[in-house]
Amino acid sequence: MKLFKVFFIFSFFCFSFYKAQELPKEEYYQFSYNRNIEYKNDTITINIENPLFSPLRVNIFSSYLKDKKVIDDTIKLVIKENSEVEIKLSAKNLESSQFNFKINQAFGDDSKTIKHNNIALPFPKGKTYNIMQSNKGSFSHDDNYNKYAVDFNMKVGDTITSADDGFVVGVIKDYEYGGNDRKWRNFANYITIYHPQSGLFTQYVHLKKNGSFVKVGDAVKRNQPIGLSGETGFASGEHLHFNVLIPEKGKTLISVPFSFENNISSKSLKKNMKVTNK
Repeated sequence: MKLFKVFFIFSFFCFSFYKAQELPKEEYYQFSYNRNIEYKNDTITINIENPLFSPLRVNIFSSYLKDKKVIDDTIKLVIKENSEVEIKLSAKNLESSQFNFKINQAFGDDSKTIKHNNIALPFPKGKTYNIMQSNKGSFSHDDNYNKYAVDFNMKVGDTITSADDGFVVGVIKDYEYGGNDRKWRNFANYITIYHPQSGLFTQYVHLKKNGSFVKVGDAVKRNQPIGLSGETGFASGEHLHFNVLIPEKGKTLISVPFSFENNISSKSLKKNMKVTNK
């Protein structure tokens, strides 16, 4: 009987752990924006609002409208921060149920000149952390979006700070788990900050559940605490994935090399090196 109880308890915990590690059934997004499409009096009116303190690139396409020669190709817009645009298209005798708009969005204005200023380390003064993965690391820094990211071996619950003054344009905070498998890639908690003085975006990834101190629209200062580290999403262990990005034509954002204060170049950081925020 005792053996049965031990087996039952062991089986229960194994099953609970398995359930806990299932992929989330809901996928969250780091920001939302309003868009409205109306067809009235032979006119299609498209209204898109950008609530962010950052430019927003929006692409709009409908194969039906292209076939009907209402549009030539994809409509490409750059909507300034905290503003909205309205487009009117003349379109007679069309079936609105066939419009099938595809609307994609991406941060930033790809025509803006980028200023690569030195930024602060993303953790408090006096703290020291090892580099877990450097630029072009084979584990996950192997694509244009993550190529120049740096991973610090921060523990779950360690404080993350903003690398520069800016505005929060993205937050995901509700995921709880992660795993050493690329299937977890879209299920990390993170914060995205836009730095208008430079045009750079910074991201702070793998935060613990409800580990964000900020929300979309907040203004933040350099070295300000913004969240708590964790290991959500695609991660081989607890750490902070820090990335600097810029808008790229025809793409969302791409990872770029950067420099911290005290002439610490991201390219000079290697695995297992210690970095101290003096």
